[in-house]
Order: sequence, then structure tokens, then C-alpha cells
Amino acid sequence: MRRGLRQATSIALLTVTALACGLGGRASADVAGSVHFVRSADSSFDSFTSSASLETQAWLRAHMWRMIVWSPFFDDKTAWYQQGWMYDDAYAIYTESSLASQHPEWILRDTAGNKLFIPYGCGNGTCPQYAGDISNPAFRHYWIEQARGHLAHGYRGLFVDDVNMEERVGDASETDVAPVGAGGAVITPAAWSAYMAQFMAEIRAALPAAEIVHNALWFANGDAGPSDPSIRREIESANYILLERGVNDSGLTGGSGRWSLNALLAFVDQVHSLGRGVVMDGSASDPRGMEYNLASYFEISTGNDAVSAKEQTPTSWWQGFNVNLGEATNARHPWSNLLRRDFTGGMVLVNPPGSATQTITLPNAMRDASGSWVSSLTLPPASGAVLSGTVQGSPSSAAEAAAAATRTTLETRLVGARHGSKARRAPAGLRGRKRSRGPSSHARGRQHGRHAKGRAARRLARARHGGGPLARISGVVRRATRGSVVIKVEVRRHGRWIAARRIALSVNPAGRFFSLLRLRAGARYRVSATYTGSAGYRPSWSGYRLLALRAR
Repeated sequence: MRRGLRQATSIALLTVTALACGLGGRASADVAGSVHFVRSADSSFDSFTSSASLETQAWLRAHMWRMIVWSPFFDDKTAWYQQGWMYDDAYAIYTESSLASQHPEWILRDTAGNKLFIPYGCGNGTCPQYAGDISNPAFRHYWIEQARGHLAHGYRGLFVDDVNMEERVGDASETDVAPVGAGGAVITPAAWSAYMAQFMAEIRAALPAAEIVHNALWFANGDAGPSDPSIRREIESANYILLERGVNDSGLTGGSGRWSLNALLAFVDQVHSLGRGVVMDGSASDPRGMEYNLASYFEISTGNDAVSAKEQTPTSWWQGFNVNLGEATNARHPWSNLLRRDFTGGMVLVNPPGSATQTITLPNAMRDASGSWVSSLTLPPASGAVLSGTVQGSPSSAAEAAAAATRTTLETRLVGARHGSKARRAPAGLRGRKRSRGPSSHARGRQHGRHAKGRAARRLARARHGGGPLARISGVVRRATRGSVVIKVEVRRHGRWIAARRIALSVNPAGRFFSLLRLRAGARYRVSATYTGSAGYRPSWSGYRLLALRAR
């Protein structure tokens, strides 16, 4: 949740009948090594925008790729700065606004009829924002119509705060409460996610020419990411997804767990796979924290992403944001217990949180973010280095430099569910074997294919005699011809995900893998696949796929 010191003077609206359209307002991509800096121009920044001199105006245009701004305060400033994202909150109805009194029916309530809030900034028995009813078409219509009117003043696009794909509604003590929607029924978490996705799709359809930015939870719905249809729809309704606090979030960990830096970067990869960008909205204002977030930005940048930091003004500007590393020459990859990426004009290194301090000798002297020449670096946990210059005799091995980036995709489906078999129990993990195709004739390949299909059919027939639903877990590691995939199966219990199974599979020469698993009826599962990498191939992660099994 992003909060400026200036509230928007009104909440926007409009009803839209057309849903989901093509991506509008897309910025042209730059080189991956360029800095696209974004600043929130809240009231603390007014001294630089209220009566900006021509010099200040020119500086802002040159250094602020985009600014998050508020209407009507900024309406008359679009004459000299046209790159503003106009701020609005997805479902806030400010408690002191005329909207709250004019349309009390648009405020969510609990089952007893008490008004509910967005659980932020609460105290003394109240909160500054009621929770608007996103299930109410009239509320959504009004919101969009208001946004359309504000954008007409010349803004580049729309910044939508609190695009929460998890239900975030509570009472005045910030305790979560299930809200009652326009139809009189309790809005379940799944329904909330679907309503929010529908709302964002309506905004996209109504404002096709605007750049649209969502401040959304990257870990929503247990890290489901785009595998959740509602989250995918929400992402596809935006140009950019803002990641609040960026990698400066103190809750990030090392390793590959749910809250790890690698999980965050994997989510960014999924956003990129849908053709959208991200904003690494760093929360640091100190050089080390800013460099860590900037280096992480470069690790994922496609040339259509952005980065931010706190307290950057025309009179206080960290020179690290002036760097341009040029074109990326590879994707991020593990190297010497760090994450690394190379560019035509330098390289970046990131040491994840919770890792040991690393001391690195560079292949040649390079300039660090402060402009000093360095030949070695010491990187503590949760830190990064942005280095400019030509990388001579890359410190990574030849194999690492040549390693191909991979992409792991995963599919899950029930097998034979339509037959309603009640039957006997199969072995717990029926997994596919690595099937290598010999280098001989086409006929030999076809014969091998028939044998492989026969083995798979026999495994499936045996498994169908078991009890409980049978799931087929399959996928492909694109560009890989060898290596292993680790399948992780988690089950939802008591409001959290708990590890249920862990299976290692080999990929065949086509990069494919599969396994048959017996699961429990009436449970909700999520499954992910991690390709662990091999000589010449980099690791990759599939993200999560959800699998809900009905009780018998």
C-alpha cells in the first residue's frame, strides 16, 4: 500500500461493458542497461514542482522518467511535464469525503452492517479510508469515469494503488473481516480476486491509450502468480506492476523459499513473459541500499522496466542513477555464490539476503557506482554492485558465459476423473523416466517413441487402479536437453501452504518431464517445478499451478 501525504480529491469511476483489451499506452523499450527512474511527487516534493523554474523543469524531465502525481494539484503542470502517472486508489473511499456521505451503499460492511475499512493508518477507533465495494458495478463505473476526467488534463497514465489480489478489508482495529458485497452475500477471497481482476480489466478497456500501473502484491494467493487466472488477468490489464519496497523489503530471504529474493525475481520473469514491465520501487535512501536495488533492477531489466528510491530531488541526487550499462549480453545467472549479469558497458552483482559475505577479484579495474576505480569488491548479504567499464576476460568460466537461459513451464490436470473410479491405491509417486533418443535413424526414433508411449500408458493404467484423485504433472524446460527438475507439491491447511511432496525428475532430450501423483480428495494443492540447471543450461522456475480437488 502506497500512501502519499496528499489524498486524491476524489475517487474515479465509470461503467464499462467491454472487458480486457489490447495493451495501451506502451512505452518503447530502451536498452536493458538504462535507468528509468520513477519518483512519487507527494507533498514533500511540492517545493520542486509548485513554482518550478525553467531549470528545475528541465532537470525533472531529464531525470524523472515518470512521476506519480496527484490531481488536481498537478493538472496545470502537465504543460511542462507530460510523463506523470495520476494517482488513485482502487477501492478507497475517504472517510471525510463527500462521496462517503453521498453513496454509503458503496462502502463494504460486515454481516452486522458495520462499515469496513482498508486496514491502514487506523487509530482511535477509525481509519482514514473506507473499503469501497468493488463488486458493485455502479462504484466501478463512477471510479473509471472520474479517472477519465483527470487523465484529460494531459497525464501519461494512471497509477492504481491497492490492487490487492488478496482480500484486504478490516475493521477499525485493522482486524481482517469478510465483507458483504452489493448482492448481500459475503465476498469470499476467490470472489474478491475475481472482482478485482474484472475491475482492472474494465479500467484497461475504458482507457486504452493510458499507461496503467498497478501497485499489487507479488506474493498474492500463496505466490500463485499468473497461474491464477484472476492474477493473470490483473497483470495483463496493466503496463507495469509496481513492487513496493523493491528488494529493500526486509522480509526477503535467501534461498528459494516463498519469501526469497529468487522468488521475487521469478515473479518478475513471469510478468515479463506476459509482455509487461515492473517498477522496482526501492525504499532505501542510503547509497548501499540504493545500489542493491539498482543492481537487482539491472538483473531483470528488459529495457521496459523502472526503478525508484527515496529522497531523490534536484538538490539531492545519487549519481549511481546516471549510469548506462548498454545492452545486456546475457541473462542473470548464478556465479560464485552471487547473481550476475553482464552488459556491453559493465556488469552487476547481487549477494542475496542471508548469504555469506563474498569477496570478489575483478578481471580488470572497473568504476563502481560512486565513480571510483576498483579491482576487487566485498559484498555483504543483501547488497549489490553496479560496475561500469569493459569486462575483459570475464571472471566467470567459459561454460557459465555460454550457458543458455531456460524457461520452465508446468501443467497439472486430473487423470481419468470423468470415469469416477473408486479404486485401489497406487504407488505414491509414479514418475516419468529420462528417455534418451539415440542418434541413429528416424525409424529407430519412431520405435523409441512407441516404446516410451507404451511405458507411459502402462504406468497410467496401473495408477488408475489406485484410490483418490490421480494428477498428471508435466512440463517442459525450454532450450534444455538434459538435467533434472524438482517438483514441489504443497497442500493448503489452516490458511497456509505446507510441503506435501518433493520429487526429482529427469528431463528428456526434448526438455520434457512428467509424473503421476495420487492426491487427496477435497484438498487444495499448488505445484511448482524448478529446473536445477546443467552444463550449458541455467536454472529456471515455473511458478505455481493450482489444483483444487473436490471432496467425494
